[in-house]
Amino acid sequence: MRDFARTSWSVMNQPDPGGRRKGQRAFSLVELVIVVVIIGIISAIAVPRISTAARGAKSEALMATLANVRKAVDVYYAEHGKYPGYRPGTTTPDNTQFIKQLMEYSSETGATNDVGTSIFIYGPYLRPPFPTNPLNNLSNVVVKATKAVADPAKGSVGWVAVLADGAFYISTTTAELNEVGILDTIKIDIMLR
Repeated sequence: MRDFARTSWSVMNQPDPGGRRKGQRAFSLVELVIVVVIIGIISAIAVPRISTAARGAKSEALMATLANVRKAVDVYYAEHGKYPGYRPGTTTPDNTQFIKQLMEYSSETGATNDVGTSIFIYGPYLRPPFPTNPLNNLSNVVVKATKAVADPAKGSVGWVAVLADGAFYISTTTAELNEVGILDTIKIDIMLR
């Protein structure tokens, strides 16, 4: 009797020429269509939620970046008596100096150095690399002496800094902010001032 049980089990579980074991059945076309439809429904629900979350994350990252750089600008002002972005010893705005003065050690006059010494005692105020504008992936800054000076073309640079009042804002349009989910006019005003 034992030999019969072993024999019948081994015969039942032998692969057939089609590659399947005897006793197993394949999926029917209807079952496959149902699985594909279920996957499609799940995708239709999940994809919009994921893209909305990504837009929200980009918006929050932008707000955090603006807050961090603005704090660094305020600390620089508190220690130097003027905002970063001036060529050392002058009143000439300098785009490169803005970034260097926030990311390197600086002297009382605003001269910068990679290493802190007895002369370069201030800073650095931000860790490298300088933050990138998440809407256009640019990290360069255009420094303006006053707000009256025209802004660069929207989106052509990463950021804009105003030396007269320490303003720091994103170079973009309201429409681009709306694309990443920033619809609130108060938030837009914060981003662009």
